[in-house]
Amino acid sequence: MTARRSKVGRRGQSLVEFAMVLPVLLAVLFGGIDFGGYFSSRLSVENGARMAVRAAAVDVCPTSGTGVTQAGNTVCWSSASSPASGTIEQVAISAAADAHILNTDCPDSDGIWPPSPSDLATLTPGTGCISIRYYYLNGSSQSLCANWSATNDEMTTQSSYPMATDCLIPAGSTGADIAQVVIGYNYLPLVPITWFSGAGLTTTSAETQLVLEQG
Repeated sequence: MTARRSKVGRRGQSLVEFAMVLPVLLAVLFGGIDFGGYFSSRLSVENGARMAVRAAAVDVCPTSGTGVTQAGNTVCWSSASSPASGTIEQVAISAAADAHILNTDCPDSDGIWPPSPSDLATLTPGTGCISIRYYYLNGSSQSLCANWSATNDEMTTQSSYPMATDCLIPAGSTGADIAQVVIGYNYLPLVPITWFSGAGLTTTSAETQLVLEQG
């Protein structure tokens, strides 16, 4: 009888120990899955930005009329939720396969570019954003000359850099412009683990620049 009680006691103790260890094992397991998913999304974001800026650099984009400041643009930029094939946004969304990137402008609440982790944390978890900007290159310095807004469905230009003469010009003897694509993403963890939360741990972004090559 004593031996039987001893076995039952050991079995009960083992169950208690297992119950104590199980949450830790699950946290490690799901934490590993979430970190893997996060870094997969991060690589997708970087790939999307790289491919999109390449498209922006080699495409001959309009500098006036439909496609720049009017609705119905179909050449380089698009405000559509499902951008047409060949647009910069479509290239970005397609290349960032493991990250759910939406055709929406990246948030910028503090006026500091590119967006901070706290800005990206305002995105709906599990979604991302795209921002396309153009810079006038003057020697070693560059100045923002235009940026595409999917929200407004137009290209916002700076008055000091006219389109076609100072902005969206290909590299040449008179100067050059730079295309910049920023893709941000707010990762949605599978399990809301406390230590895997917050802007610095769930958000990621990629910024890529190339000199315009249209000719």
